[in-house]
Amino acid sequence: MRPEWGDLVEQYVSLGGTLIVENVPGWSTDRSGGYTLREWETPAGNLAPGTIKFGELSGIKFNYYHRGAVTKIRVLQEHPLTAGMEPLNEWIEIPYEEGGRNYGYLAYPVTATDATVLVEAEHEVCRYDGISYKRRGKISGVYPLVTIKQLGKGTVIRHYAHVAFPTTIGQERYETFANNLAEYVRKLYNEQAKQ
Repeated sequence: MRPEWGDLVEQYVSLGGTLIVENVPGWSTDRSGGYTLREWETPAGNLAPGTIKFGELSGIKFNYYHRGAVTKIRVLQEHPLTAGMEPLNEWIEIPYEEGGRNYGYLAYPVTATDATVLVEAEHEVCRYDGISYKRRGKISGVYPLVTIKQLGKGTVIRHYAHVAFPTTIGQERYETFANNLAEYVRKLYNEQAKQ
């Protein structure tokens, strides 16, 4: 990803656009951006230019390692994006299927800087054994799972599931969130169109 692309995305959001971010833009795209890195920039990882830029846009500090398996989630804020995802401020257990591939449960241990955390997740230590990620029976912490940030006239919405947001948040809650997201983005668009 070329550095100016991040600046263009920031400009788009600041002027009233909505940016929905998932997975890890910057983590791998900085390696294949077709431009020369400055001497202080790393080609990939937490310090890659795109990773830092999308972290700033999202209002978080991005951490790739150590990803954890989501065991519980908690909806923290009443917001149009979380409508119908009750109960509010109570831990909800995420069902775990033994023996399968565990990638769908992984989430990144990010830190919110100036974003609002709508949903947070409890992470269990989970290490790769050469075939899949294995749970270790120890909780590594509680981290944001869904955040929102106002940037100028626009909005940045981001989730931190590694692969499968429906698995990390639960299929029914995912469907509710996806419907809420479509309605919310439509509302934001209509408000911007009137200006």
